[in-house]
Amino acid sequence: HIDGIKYPRPHFASGDSTSPVMNAAREAIVKRFGGSNVLYGGAGNKILGTALGECSSSFQQKFGGPWDVCAPEAVLRAMGGRITDMFGEPIALYGKDAPSGNNERGYVATTSSSSVGLHDAIVAMLLATPEIQEYRKKLGIEE
Repeated sequence: HIDGIKYPRPHFASGDSTSPVMNAAREAIVKRFGGSNVLYGGAGNKILGTALGECSSSFQQKFGGPWDVCAPEAVLRAMGGRITDMFGEPIALYGKDAPSGNNERGYVATTSSSSVGLHDAIVAMLLATPEIQEYRKKLGIEE
C-alpha cells in the first residue's frame, strides 16, 4: 500500500528504468499533474494497480510482449479503464498480422476513476516531450 502522505496523490506508476525517455516522461507527468511517481515491478502489476485505483495512471516505454499486457488489459478495460500505446494508438500485438516491435511503443493506462480526459492529456503531454518525439522517430512512427 502506498500512502498519500509520503507519496502525495495522484500516483503515477512506472518502473525503475533510467532511460532518457522514461526519465523525461516521469518528470513531465509529475510536473504537469502533480502527485508522485511510484515504482511498480512488471507491466502487469502497473496496469493492475491502475485498474484497482491504486494509481491514476501507469506508463512504460517498452514491455516484453503480449504476455505482459493481455490479461491486465482485459481487467483494466472490464473495470472501465483505458490503455493505449505511448502515442495514443491501440495496443496492437495480438493478431497474426500485428507489426513486429509494437511492444517498443510501450503503454499508458488510466483508471476509470481518473479525471475525465486524463488519458488524452497524458498522451498529448508525452507527444510534446522532446525525448518522446525523438524516440517516436527512432521507431519510425509517422506523426
